Amino acid sequence: MNFSFNWIKKYIFFDIDVKKVSEYLIDIGIMVKQIKKKYLFGIEDFIMDIEIPPNRSDLVSYHGIARELYTILKFHNYQTHLLKIEIDKDLTSKKKNIQFILNKNLNCIRFSGFSIFKMKLTPSPNWLIYRLNSIGIKTVNNIIDIIRFIMYELGIIIHIFDLDQIEGKRIFIKNYDKFFIYSSNKNMIKEIQPLSIAGIINNMKEYHKNFFLGNIYMHSFFFRSLYKKYHLKKEYYSFFNKEMDPNSSLFSLRRISFLIKKIVEKKTNNIIISNIIDIYPNNIEPFKIKIFYKRIVSIIGKKISKHKIRKILILLNISIYEEHTHYFVVIIPSYRTDIKREIDLIEEILRIYGINKIESKNEKQINIPSNIFYKKENNIQKKIIEQLIYSGFQEIISYSMRIHDINTLLLNSFFKRKVIRILNPISSNYHVLRTSLVFGMIDCISYNYNHNHFNTNLINTIKIFEIGKIYYKINNRLLEPTYLGLSIYQKKIKSIKDTFFYLKGIIEKIFQKNGIIDYTQQCNQHPFLENSVSLLYKKQHLSTIGKVIDSLTKKKHIFYAEINWDYLISIIKKNKQITYIPISKYPASRRDLSILIDKSILFEYLNQSMKKYQNSIIKKIHIYDFYDQGYFCNSKKSYTISFLFESTKKTLTSQIINDTMKKIELFLKRKFKAEIRGQ
Repeated sequence: MNFSFNWIKKYIFFDIDVKKVSEYLIDIGIMVKQIKKKYLFGIEDFIMDIEIPPNRSDLVSYHGIARELYTILKFHNYQTHLLKIEIDKDLTSKKKNIQFILNKNLNCIRFSGFSIFKMKLTPSPNWLIYRLNSIGIKTVNNIIDIIRFIMYELGIIIHIFDLDQIEGKRIFIKNYDKFFIYSSNKNMIKEIQPLSIAGIINNMKEYHKNFFLGNIYMHSFFFRSLYKKYHLKKEYYSFFNKEMDPNSSLFSLRRISFLIKKIVEKKTNNIIISNIIDIYPNNIEPFKIKIFYKRIVSIIGKKISKHKIRKILILLNISIYEEHTHYFVVIIPSYRTDIKREIDLIEEILRIYGINKIESKNEKQINIPSNIFYKKENNIQKKIIEQLIYSGFQEIISYSMRIHDINTLLLNSFFKRKVIRILNPISSNYHVLRTSLVFGMIDCISYNYNHNHFNTNLINTIKIFEIGKIYYKINNRLLEPTYLGLSIYQKKIKSIKDTFFYLKGIIEKIFQKNGIIDYTQQCNQHPFLENSVSLLYKKQHLSTIGKVIDSLTKKKHIFYAEINWDYLISIIKKNKQITYIPISKYPASRRDLSILIDKSILFEYLNQSMKKYQNSIIKKIHIYDFYDQGYFCNSKKSYTISFLFESTKKTLTSQIINDTMKKIELFLKRKFKAEIRGQ
């Protein structure tokens, strides 16, 4: 929801800039997503895009935001105060209002309103036009603009009706078809056109000079059902969707009366405003909550003085009804519909006090889950998903149904799979079950890129993953294995190898974190992946990685990998529990060795051969810095092999390390006919 910074300052005095204001709002849980500078009528303003929490109906207005700002600024000892909102204190006109007739068992909480006579419709004054235009609201005329102004100022919807269209100056309020209807006729409702349904759907299109203005309060679930049934626009959904305060009804009407007199009576004195009609069958009184001091300390984890607690409550406009040695009894204002329990009130105290002020203990107790707990699939899945999210991936869920196009046919032919057709497809585009996750991930990236959902003007990389089943038949057997699919889109790509190895590294981290170390790799063929590589565990396929071919991605640089989820889970469940090995107290030493070997020698063959050399003093062997260009590119390629030497028993001398390196060089020369570079 957009808020004008200049407009906010009409309700609260302070002397800090918009950036500091947004920081204080964020600190108390009100997210300011964006701040934009705007010039209107030559005046500088800042438009704050504020995300209102779903349970905070009191914040969908300028006065609500100002009230929240006052609380936090005053708590931090800023010189600030709320500015008074002027209202019409004299609404005792002798002019009669229209008559209302209510059905029994009415679902209405409160209905209030007054009539206006002989009002001339004119353009609004400049200050009102500026306020509405600052948040993108177009002006219509003085009465409509005042109603919209009140809606954003106080968060209250005011409904307007043309008195000249109401027969007999009587309105019947009835329940019909579970919806609240204003009717101008006491006859059967089915034979007439209702004036309004719950004040949301109105039939009146034109307005003349005599009006009735009113507001209605009902439960938010009722309004949500209306929006769903009638497919209404979402222009005012943020107002109707939240529980509102019926006790603010008369204040809002007196405020609108004040503005009408201020704007209209400067031009004419003929306007007449009736008395207020107020239907409030069951008054909603502010309720009391008992809050224990010990409970505050146990939940927050820090002692907060009673003085500070009392100060926070008063700033939140929460009255202290009783104060005892061990507890308070407080009265919650009716506009705070989110505070229902003691724990809600403690959350409010912590929110204003500042969660950043709660210090964590230096000593942290880490509870390692038991082997049985960790081996459950849902816990394994949770840990892997967390790992991917920490790496910047976003989870997607795509349709299990697809169109049986040429790409699906080619994939199934390559893997010798048969599709499973749907007998009653929902559409011609979804008549077979998917046999791979790759198409859904490509579609997701393409759709979001084309619709700029990922803000691809600012983001160069999209990273997504999905855990889902695929479906196919082999030898008349129906199979539905689960796969983990990962995909990366690169807008600007410097090196295909860099992205490929980054994705491969993500998969290897998943393996290593779950104790899968002794895997191998080999080049393989895939109909839609260039230079694809398979990772094998105990000679069984576990994962495939590659770059999706351009013809399938419309020349977007998309990389795809998939992991056989069922096989991965079975490996993790069988693995032994992870053991802890203390870090050696003796220093480690690193040696690098650059070699030239024949191009025909596969990396994996070299990698597996070097792994056999890991022993009690060689803790880690890593092959990197591949190079196949230059004067030797026709027949040779270059690798750098890194060796990490470390002992848990003693400090390794240079002589021991050098002797070991000579043995390794001799092995490489004999096994691979390697040339040692630099010699």
